Amino acid sequence: MNVHVSPSGFPALVLNADFRPLSYYPLSLWSWQDAIKAVFLERVNIVANYDRAVHSPSFEMKLPSVVSLKTFVKPSTHPAFTRFNVFLRDRFVCQYCHAHDDLTFDHIIPRSKGGQTTWENVVAACSSMRSAASGSPSARATSAISRRTTATCASCPVFRARYRAS
Repeated sequence: MNVHVSPSGFPALVLNADFRPLSYYPLSLWSWQDAIKAVFLERVNIVANYDRAVHSPSFEMKLPSVVSLKTFVKPSTHPAFTRFNVFLRDRFVCQYCHAHDDLTFDHIIPRSKGGQTTWENVVAACSSMRSAASGSPSARATSAISRRTTATCASCPVFRARYRAS
């Protein structure tokens, strides 16, 4: 039976040599072509297969659905600093007003004032909070420090009185 296999279909889950995923989010997936190439290069063991197969004139092979590496890859001890990872750390919530919409990230101490792009100086923020706190590093720092205990919002009278007057 000849079956056309699309390049985007039938991904293979890639497990480390200890059978844990190489990464959890995003999950480590390879295309079926990369998985088959790794099988032929003897870099992986096939753990499970799809029911579909690929054919050549003299060879047939079921598509691997789960593969494990033959050699252990040491996981990174520090997560990459990315916008998505900042959102993940902050649970996709603005750290100033706890909104879930229109997120970006904000430097607590602005880069123009010497602040760096580090895990300690960057938080998830909605665009309304970024514009409300722009140009006021003390307001950002105070709001960010209290972000775990106090909900502040641009429409809140306490927020307006405390931070917009600064």
